[in-house]
Amino acid sequence: MFESNGMNKIIAVAIAICFSIITNAQDIPAYSNFPVKLEKKEAGKVNLSSHPKANNYRTNLKNALKNNEVNFAGKYIIAQWGCGTCCTETVIIDAKTGNVFFPVELQGVLAGGLAMGDHDMVEYKKDSRLLVIYGYAGSDDESSKESPLGISYYLWTNGELKLLKFVDKKN
Repeated sequence: MFESNGMNKIIAVAIAICFSIITNAQDIPAYSNFPVKLEKKEAGKVNLSSHPKANNYRTNLKNALKNNEVNFAGKYIIAQWGCGTCCTETVIIDAKTGNVFFPVELQGVLAGGLAMGDHDMVEYKKDSRLLVIYGYAGSDDESSKESPLGISYYLWTNGELKLLKFVDKKN
């Protein structure tokens, strides 16, 4: 039989553990926290002059705009293609203007292996501004630092991805 003081300590520890689990779960950004109104695709063609890299990928960009409906943040089309083994390049096309965005975080995203679970490397929803990268986020070619392995939660705002949270997934 437990003494009341010992029982109180066990209850206090259990409550602390439960509170910690609930708090950490609430810190994870959710798609539903960043809703947007869905709009229809209006752009007839990609604006290849909207970004210096756009002309290099004109065929992929034109096909993405032609063959896809809005699939991200209410008025954007995400387009992806491979850049090597377990690597993707991802761009964002404004479906209203045809302007193209090449966020550094989406250039050369690498898979994280089993540590990431059963996920696509880049996940998003058409009615949310939240974008999640599972694995290694892309980085600037001139940067000497490599991105860490983990889950990165970004908010798409004003044509940029802003990091909201990073969950480290070291092997």
